[in-house]
Amino acid sequence: MKIAMLLRLLFVLIVAVAPALAQQSRPVVATGLSVAGSAREVTVTVPLSRPLAAPPRAFALPQPMRWAVDLSGASASRIEAGGAGTVKAARVGQFDADIVRVVIDLSAPMRIVKAEQDAKNRLLLTLAPIDAAGFRGLVSRGRNPIPGFTGPAVGAPAAGRLEEVEAILTEQLRAQEAAGKAVAKPVIAPAAPRPAAGKPPATAAPPPAPPSPVVAPPTEAAAAAPRPRGRDGRKPLVVIDPGHGGKDVGAISVNGGYEKTVTLAIAQAAKRAIERDGRLRVRLTRDDDRFLTLGQRQRLARDWGADLFISVHADSAPNAAARGASVYTLSEVASDAQAARLAAKENNADAIAGVTLRGQDRETTGLLIDLAQRDSMNASVDFAQGLQAALEPEGVRFRSRFHHFAGFAVLKNVGVPAVLLETGYLSNAEDSDYLFDRDGQRAVAAGIARAAAEFLTGTQVARR
Repeated sequence: MKIAMLLRLLFVLIVAVAPALAQQSRPVVATGLSVAGSAREVTVTVPLSRPLAAPPRAFALPQPMRWAVDLSGASASRIEAGGAGTVKAARVGQFDADIVRVVIDLSAPMRIVKAEQDAKNRLLLTLAPIDAAGFRGLVSRGRNPIPGFTGPAVGAPAAGRLEEVEAILTEQLRAQEAAGKAVAKPVIAPAAPRPAAGKPPATAAPPPAPPSPVVAPPTEAAAAAPRPRGRDGRKPLVVIDPGHGGKDVGAISVNGGYEKTVTLAIAQAAKRAIERDGRLRVRLTRDDDRFLTLGQRQRLARDWGADLFISVHADSAPNAAARGASVYTLSEVASDAQAARLAAKENNADAIAGVTLRGQDRETTGLLIDLAQRDSMNASVDFAQGLQAALEPEGVRFRSRFHHFAGFAVLKNVGVPAVLLETGYLSNAEDSDYLFDRDGQRAVAAGIARAAAEFLTGTQVARR
């Protein structure tokens, strides 16, 4: 009888609490984006499906000037909005499987003066002007919880249910005791009432940290510390993929050199630069002159648990005057005819090397892109912008339009932000000389290393 009663009470508990817990386990969905305000103050509004489980984390970046705000346990399709005041534009996208990133592009230095999630579950980010020195100080702090963030009590639904369950259990036990069946009374701690912001609950003893919605500003030491966000809890891993290799030489330079030689040299230099910085782990899909299929390159990145994938290439064109680097991301539809041509050429690398595509799985040869890949595509666009911003100060020349997209097979189904970097045109004498020169290779590598570290750690990396 006692066991039956306890089982029945356990069932009541599960029924009462499970809906609230299930709701909290679902991702928060960002459903929109808007920007409004003036030169004195701008508010960026992101409607959300329910309360955030944790305060947003934000960091400022100087080149180009922008704020990035990360929402954990969230999901979103890519959304863009025009600007207002000194906010040029804003966008929302899936940064990785668990984080939605809000990027706010600025035309002048601004700081986040207020952040809250209101009763309608709208995330409201208010920005106001700040001087250049103050903005540089914010950049140096890196990625931190937004101080003073307020929002709804995340655990309130479950707490209310627990109070109901406690009342039910108490009534059942009283009835049982009245029937003369002494049973040890289980203790269920009632949910503590949520205190008002800045007001800890009254208590005679030193109180434990209350679940206050106010997040204290980080200390200088905490702000300076690197914040790894790798999927396995270690330092984030960037996988660099030197294009071509072995019997697949890639493009042939006007000086007779091979693309496979340039891509390996740049990848190895980038690996050394990343290791010197120490913020990330790094691996190369090939560290010598060997042939790898496109599918093998994808699988290595997935098997190693990559957080970022960069495929390094060098293009060629019938027009010898064509020059400059470009960054490509994945899309089902090409951005332009040249992107489509390049994707077709790179996707045919296996066949050029004598490897038949017949019988290979769809992940290598198909053009279908699943929902998870679409999420990483959004983050890839953000990294492409950061990569261009990091390479230009190193002296890397870009085409007039630096970002393009098409259906590159090597970028499909990697599951993380992925880009294909065309470092220049080997059919152009100036680009070719630059890419075969050790100083040019080091400059490209330094930009790759800096962009990867800033993207994956949310902290600015100084130029060397």
